[in-house]
Amino acid sequence: MPVTAAVNDLFEVRFNMKLENQVVNNVMHFRCVGASSDVEVHLILVIAACFIDNILPVLTSGLTFESVSWKKVGPTLGVESVTVPPDAGPGGGSAAALPSYASAVISKRTLTGGRSHRGRMYIAGIPEDQTTGSNISDPSALWTAIAAFVTCVLTNFRHPDPAGGTDLFNLIVYSRKLGGSTFPLTTAGSTDIDALVPVRALGTTRSRKVGRGS
Repeated sequence: MPVTAAVNDLFEVRFNMKLENQVVNNVMHFRCVGASSDVEVHLILVIAACFIDNILPVLTSGLTFESVSWKKVGPTLGVESVTVPPDAGPGGGSAAALPSYASAVISKRTLTGGRSHRGRMYIAGIPEDQTTGSNISDPSALWTAIAAFVTCVLTNFRHPDPAGGTDLFNLIVYSRKLGGSTFPLTTAGSTDIDALVPVRALGTTRSRKVGRGS
């Protein structure tokens, strides 16, 4: 039976990947802005396709996109589901990869100031030949892919829809300081994302060092 969503329901979505035999996750939060009859169809498969279609083909083949774990996290806590999207699998890059803790960074921005209303997304599996020094090369296939991913996400999950359509979910920044640090989460910690800005300078994610991550 499909999982449904009502307006202001909050969902946590986790990309499950593996790099150098350890788990690599990307976690995002969404707020329902239009009742959904099937969350997997309207949210999970769409956000996964944004990543798999645009970024995965240029990431190192040593990284594998395995599945998406997701659940309703507010105003009540739902049961976790796992979806294996079509075309999930290894990255398409053939070049040697940077160390596991080197990441591409996408800045999450809202129209509200303060640290509680912004965030970052860290993308692992960066091919060495897509970088110059400590920066993503521009132009490069990776830089173009990240831009395409950002466009896909904002087209489908920004409210109001910049294309004039009616989106059912909005990507948010969730602040555990403002909305609570334990499940279920509350809309008090939710701020709609207005922009996603790729950063050329590479970031580091210490939890992804071999032996330190999951």
